[in-house]
Amino acid sequence: MYVALSGLDLALGIFLLPAWLLAAVTTGLQPGRRTAGRMRRMSRIALVLVSLALLLTAARLLVYGLLARQGWVFAGDRRLFTTFLMLLPGVLATAVWTVPWLASAARVRLPDRDAPVPLQEQSRARSPRHVVPPRLAAFGGFGCFAQLFLPPDRSFWISLCTYGLLTAAAAALLVWRANARLQRMSTGREIPWQRALAVRLGWAVAVLAAVMGLVNHAIAGSRLPHTFSMMKGEADWGGGAAGQHHSMAGGHPMATGTGGAGEVSVDQLRGPTRGTPDRRFSLTAQAKKVKLASGTTVDAWTYNGQIPGPQLRVTEGDLVEIKLRNGLPGKTPVTLHWHGVDVPNREDGVAGATQDAVLPGQSFTYRFRVKESGTRWYHSHQAASEQVDRGLFGALIIEPKKQRRPVDKDVSVIAHDWQTDKGTVPAIGACDELEQRRAEPGEKVRMRLTNTSGATREFAVDGVPYKVTALDGTDVHKPTALKGKKLLLGGGNRMDVEFTMPDGPVRVTDGSAPDAGIVYSPNGTGKVKANLSGPEFDPYGYGSPKRTELGPDSDFDRTYRLVFDEWLGLYDGSFGLKQTINGRVFPDTPMLMIKEGDLARATFINRGSEDHPMHLHGHHMLVLSKNGKRASGSPMWQDTVLVRPGEEVQVAFKADNPGIWMDHCHNFFHSKLGMVMHLAYDNVTTPYEIGGPVGNKPE
Repeated sequence: MYVALSGLDLALGIFLLPAWLLAAVTTGLQPGRRTAGRMRRMSRIALVLVSLALLLTAARLLVYGLLARQGWVFAGDRRLFTTFLMLLPGVLATAVWTVPWLASAARVRLPDRDAPVPLQEQSRARSPRHVVPPRLAAFGGFGCFAQLFLPPDRSFWISLCTYGLLTAAAAALLVWRANARLQRMSTGREIPWQRALAVRLGWAVAVLAAVMGLVNHAIAGSRLPHTFSMMKGEADWGGGAAGQHHSMAGGHPMATGTGGAGEVSVDQLRGPTRGTPDRRFSLTAQAKKVKLASGTTVDAWTYNGQIPGPQLRVTEGDLVEIKLRNGLPGKTPVTLHWHGVDVPNREDGVAGATQDAVLPGQSFTYRFRVKESGTRWYHSHQAASEQVDRGLFGALIIEPKKQRRPVDKDVSVIAHDWQTDKGTVPAIGACDELEQRRAEPGEKVRMRLTNTSGATREFAVDGVPYKVTALDGTDVHKPTALKGKKLLLGGGNRMDVEFTMPDGPVRVTDGSAPDAGIVYSPNGTGKVKANLSGPEFDPYGYGSPKRTELGPDSDFDRTYRLVFDEWLGLYDGSFGLKQTINGRVFPDTPMLMIKEGDLARATFINRGSEDHPMHLHGHHMLVLSKNGKRASGSPMWQDTVLVRPGEEVQVAFKADNPGIWMDHCHNFFHSKLGMVMHLAYDNVTTPYEIGGPVGNKPE
């Protein structure tokens, strides 16, 4: 519903401008008709166009009312000011003064249609109260269109004064021009058309020059500094007591990594440096042309020459060591991030925050002890919108110490969009065709669904009842059997699905590639139709409740409110749809400050038009509610929480892993457009910076 209303609001905002422009032009032309018949005809045309513009305005106000029913946050801000302060004054004046005049002029009886219009009647028609209101409404229509380019979440009083003064100035200018025109007409001293044309051309050149100057200035001002601290954003203490770091910019210890007593560098927050690893892996990033199952070629970046990268399997409690080597061509640096694993901060693999990215020919070793189990994955966190897209990712499976639900087949189903020589091709792993596999009746199968792309994906399991046994690797408490549901996974999310193989075939399908997928059958040749039309699976009410360390009624030390929005503008020199958090883009987004041991609650509000899977590094979030309704099923512990347009999702977490942690939208193209912030412990510093000699780029 919200998406439809938001789209309708956008369309109305675009059409209001030409509608009011046409109304203003025809209303202005009406007094200039030299014969009574032409004036009446123009009055009728103007009345129709003004009525249409009024109807569009009424429709927009109705849409605002419907949006406000979902929460005032979805109707306020730019919409409030541009419509109510800039558009409505002209609209109301048009309804009060212009419409009655046009209606009267359109109904007049004409004894002689070709009779000239008396000068007195022309003067009445040119009265500012008749011609100015539609022009003022057109100015407001421009404001409604321009709101697409205005930053959200500006100060209420600044917005009130700014838009109010702009409207007052526009009204004063229009009235002055109308009075001047009326006075010239009454005295018979009209400006020659040649002079009027020259003046208009002069104004057009001046305005064009001013616009070009402003655009060039904006492009230069939007560029990010060559080097800056990851901690540049404004500190948000969540309503709790502020710590020692009050300024995160410039030469503060947080930025330089050299601090006072009690401060800890991210380099000190590392895994065990001694001891023989239980599992040791080596991953080499290298470029390679790889063929998908269909023969389509991917110009990929790989780990160890394969896409996805090698599956890493470890056991809860293992000391794990992974050596990353960079064998990519040119000067392309890489890192490794362990998505959903609460590693020590130095092992998190975020370029510019926890390490410098690894340059070609160099290596970096990660060491950490695994203290959890479940479905995870790994990927580069350096220019991730490109590097993950091209293949630098793989599955990480952490087996529990005590196997709670033994299965016969344990399968990773990694859904990804590959950029190929034939365009974008969705696939499961490297298979973009329907894949046939064997499974005997009675075998227990676990499918670990993973979405490594940014867009939300829909999965379906057909041919058998199944259970969702884990979300983001955390077990669901007492899951129940499902059938015919659409399983939604946001970017970075995982979902474990388990079933017992029946006598007939079972199909797992990614909705992005409905003709592909995996079919299990006893003879390996089974057929079953994919059904992606079922209702969506609701994880908020699935499974059974269970006591948790924190919950909706906990005594929280920090409370954060984060509103996700978008606006057209320049970011780092490029024009695009900037993705904002509380009206700002990285590095000016809020930095969530916290102290070790704090309990924190965060409310995510999405008033944009796209899904935002919000991923907090180093912590798991307990999902408390959606749209004000508390979660009633199994506790949902997630590292990536999907927030869809029009939704308000509340989560909680405990500050039990000190560091400087990235918190961002896991649609990496949104991260690239500014939707990045950080969770920073008040006593932790970092010596690393964005940019610099290795070109750290953490998105």
